[in-house]
Amino acid sequence: MAQINWDQFKKFKQEHPNRSGYDNFQLLLEFIRSTDNLISPDDILEILAEDVLSQQMLEKRGIADSVQIEEYLYKLAHP
Repeated sequence: MAQINWDQFKKFKQEHPNRSGYDNFQLLLEFIRSTDNLISPDDILEILAEDVLSQQMLEKRGIADSVQIEEYLYKLAHP
């Protein structure tokens, strides 16, 4: 599975203005979805679970499985 390229993520943040007021985790989800063309919560969770920093982001939000990722993504799309 793909890994998070933090340098690309920083570049993504610079190139995409944060008009929605997203935090870094929300931007990271958008980055993963756009760069890796992933829509499956299982795939997204697998990528996040392989990285120490994103694991901390998941823990902070109490996200432990793909169902919770899917719910979180739904809330982002439907504020």
